[in-house]
Amino acid sequence: MLLTHLDKCPDSTCKQDLLAYLQRIALYCHQLNICSKVKAEVQNLGGELVVSGLDSAMSLIQAAKNLMNTVVSTVKASYVASTKYQKSKNMESLNMPAISWRMKAPEKKPLVKREKQDDGQTNRVKRSSQKKHINPVQALS
Repeated sequence: MLLTHLDKCPDSTCKQDLLAYLQRIALYCHQLNICSKVKAEVQNLGGELVVSGLDSAMSLIQAAKNLMNTVVSTVKASYVASTKYQKSKNMESLNMPAISWRMKAPEKKPLVKREKQDDGQTNRVKRSSQKKHINPVQALS
């Protein structure tokens, strides 16, 4: 899908950026595949934990992070490329359908997390008239 969109992009820098991201995605997929095979071989050796297994697990996690960051960057660059030239006169004269981006509204989350109490009593704010006035001397003794 990105390659068909890439052909319609009039700006050469956007094309170069998107092609570079595609190459990075292929590279990180290959790296992730290799790291996953190394981890599987380490686990099958002798059935015991080896220190190099920890290194391979960390490299597997790092490769997955790199891949996801590159995918996010690719989507952002694709969005910029498609919206930057969406209303240009050249695109309208060619009758090329632009990709329509529909943003999903973020989920609503509470600003303050409330903790549940086990004893069934709720914390209530007491009014100042309901508070007991204790003499400071008695409180300190």
